[in-house]
Amino acid sequence: MEQAYFEMQWPRDNLSLSGFAHEIMNYRYHWHPSEYELNILLHGSQEFCIGTQTHILEEDDVLLINPGTGHASFAPQANTRALVVHFSTSAFKPFVKKGLIYRFDSCLSVPATRYNPCYSRIRFYAGQIFQAISENGPYSKLTAKASLELLLVTLCTAFDPHMVKNLDEEDIEHQETVRRLIGYIEKHYKEKISLEDLARFSQYNRTYVSTLFKNTIGINFHEYLTRVRFQNALLELSTTSKNLTEIAIGNGFPDLKSFNARFRETLHRTPSEYRSQLSPGRVFNDKSRNFISSEDSFLQKKLGEYLRLPDCKAAH
Repeated sequence: MEQAYFEMQWPRDNLSLSGFAHEIMNYRYHWHPSEYELNILLHGSQEFCIGTQTHILEEDDVLLINPGTGHASFAPQANTRALVVHFSTSAFKPFVKKGLIYRFDSCLSVPATRYNPCYSRIRFYAGQIFQAISENGPYSKLTAKASLELLLVTLCTAFDPHMVKNLDEEDIEHQETVRRLIGYIEKHYKEKISLEDLARFSQYNRTYVSTLFKNTIGINFHEYLTRVRFQNALLELSTTSKNLTEIAIGNGFPDLKSFNARFRETLHRTPSEYRSQLSPGRVFNDKSRNFISSEDSFLQKKLGEYLRLPDCKAAH
C-alpha cells in the first residue's frame, strides 16, 4: 500500500506543496525557514510546543505554524494521528509587498472554536487536496492547487494576518554565504563556535556575519546554534541510553544545567521526565516518520467527514 505522502511543484510560480498523514511518535524539534505547516489532528491527543508555548490538541483541532518558528510535538498515547500540509511562503506572493510575507498568529482551534466555519473550511480544503492527489486523475494537480488557493483565502479572511519581512528573499550571494555558514554550524555544532569562527570561515567581519545571519534566518547566530544542538540532543535522548551529561556535553551544551534549562523552556519538562514518558517501539529517529497508508480506513473516514462541509457542526 502507498504511504499517505505527496510533493508537488509549480516552478513557474516558485510554489511547492507537500503533505502526509502520520502517527505521531517522540518529539521532533525542527523549523521550516520558508514554509507554513498546517497540522490537523485526526485522532488522539497531541502536545504541541511552539517557541516557548505548549498547546494540547484534540481530535479535529487545527494549528498553523509560521515559517521559521521552532516547534515539536509529542503523542502521550499510541495511535495518535495527524494530517500535515506544507506550503511555501510564495503562495501569498500576489497579496503582499515585495520582500514581505504574511504571519498568522491566531490560527489555533480550541474546544469552543473547533467546529467554527473557518476551521471546518480549512479541514475541507485540506481534505480536497489529499483526495485529489490520492485519486491521481488528469486534473489532480489542478484541483490541489485550486484547493490550496481557497485555503489561503480562508486564512487571509478569517485570521487577520500581518506582514513581516521575508527572511528567505535575499540576493544569490547572500544566500550562498548563509548556506555555507549553516553547513559549518551543522558540521561543528558539538564544538565551541563563536561569531569570530564564522567570520574567519566566511572571510567577512563579525558584524557583517551577525547581521546577515539575523536578517536571512530570522534568529541570531547563538539561537540557531542552540536549536541545532537541542535538535540533536533530543534525538540522542530518545534513541540512545547515554546519560544526560553525556548527551548535553556531546552535543555542544556547556553543561547539564544549560541543557536542562533549554529543555524546560522548550518542552516544559526535564529531560529525565521526557525520557520516562517514551514508549518502547514508538521512537523514530529525526529523519523518519511513521507514515500511514493512503488507504488506511481511519484516514479515509476522517477525510470523508471533512469533505461533508455542509454538514459540519456549528459553534454557538
